[in-house]
Amino acid sequence: MTETVEFAIILIGHEESYWLLKGEDYLSAILSDEGYYPKPVKVITYPSGYELQLDLPDDIFTGSLWGIHPGIISRLRRHNDIIEEQK
Repeated sequence: MTETVEFAIILIGHEESYWLLKGEDYLSAILSDEGYYPKPVKVITYPSGYELQLDLPDDIFTGSLWGIHPGIISRLRRHNDIIEEQK
């Protein structure tokens, strides 16, 4: 039996660029590492920006999402607070 995990925070990215897809309520806590935010954070990485955009709903573009600094991703990795998926 496969269990589906629902993540409160989902980041998407390719190369060293990342965006917040889900979890805007926790944005400040993620960025500052102060305060509560649900862990782990899911990060979905794509081989190209084109493939990333194809996977998004038609009305969402990366330019309209909050950008997340790669240093935040590095901190999440160091603290083992991340689940990563490659598309």
